[in-house]
Amino acid sequence: MIDCRALTARHGAFSLADVSFAVPSGQYGVVIGPAGSGKTTLLEAIAGIVPLVSGSLQLDGRDATNLAPEARGIGLVYQHAFLFPHLSVAQNIAYGAASAETAEAVAKRFGADALTGRPVRSLSGGERQLVALARAFARKPTVLLLDEPFSALDPRRRTLVRREVRAVHREWGLTTLQVTHDFTEAGLLGDVAILLDGGRALQSGSPEDVFRRPASPYIAEFLGAENVLAGTVRMLDDVAPDWFDGEPSPVAHGYRAIEFSTGGLTIYTVGDFPPESGYAVIRAEEIVLSALPPDGSARNRFLGVITEVATLGALTRVTVDVNGVPLVASLTTRSAKELDFRPGKQVTASFKAMAVHLC
Repeated sequence: MIDCRALTARHGAFSLADVSFAVPSGQYGVVIGPAGSGKTTLLEAIAGIVPLVSGSLQLDGRDATNLAPEARGIGLVYQHAFLFPHLSVAQNIAYGAASAETAEAVAKRFGADALTGRPVRSLSGGERQLVALARAFARKPTVLLLDEPFSALDPRRRTLVRREVRAVHREWGLTTLQVTHDFTEAGLLGDVAILLDGGRALQSGSPEDVFRRPASPYIAEFLGAENVLAGTVRMLDDVAPDWFDGEPSPVAHGYRAIEFSTGGLTIYTVGDFPPESGYAVIRAEEIVLSALPPDGSARNRFLGVITEVATLGALTRVTVDVNGVPLVASLTTRSAKELDFRPGKQVTASFKAMAVHLC
């Protein structure tokens, strides 16, 4: 378990301020945030390399706030590996290892066994990261801290090593916290996601909750939400959500119908949000485009004109102007070509009420 409560630490002119989150025992946490947000400093504060100014830190049920770094039972892997240059690869992996057998086993699992006869200075960046991972795991730590541990690996090796790290994490029951800039990686690995910016934890929770229900428009935009719309909220107390029959209160279980107005567009959703100014977040993959005119009873179905088509490999993003409001949809490039989506073409954009998140 990693339990940070109101953790404050300083590294030079930079400060972590009042950071609180928890990664339960045996789970995998991921820290995401822009460059300079304090991600590495956070790992160093947990490891004891950067001293705490205030707050508390629990590691596996122990108060580690004032423990020396070597007493915390932590394995730490930096992005740049930081191997001992005067030792061989084999000696680096064996340094602090729980046993020679453990060092040999983890070196094999991460493919570092093929490097053991080489001097550290001859290794590439990716090879250094493999050795650093093997060295950290060889200690058999209870808590593992990883700072961009796969950044120097080629795509194929990155996938394999990431899978192996997750496998060992599960087999050994480790509590792991990894810094990553890769949102896909965060979703694949993480049980808990922590968004850090400016030395503060802005939001934490399951990756799905953080990505699908961002706490602010800034978080939504940072996490890549293509449609973040400013507008006003109006509660429709006399209207039940579209998929319910009956009185609103008993059937909606606390969720009420909501009308969100932005520019020339009115969007319908459900939730419990105060009637005031706010933001609606709709991810591009939630918007369905059709060449057919609007039909049916779905509330969020709009006629618009394509203004831009941007293709990147297998995915295409299509921007549609709906009454002066741009909506961005994401679909496969094959579908976009089959439907002949191009600027100037009239299309229907639709999305479910539950695809709209208010913040």
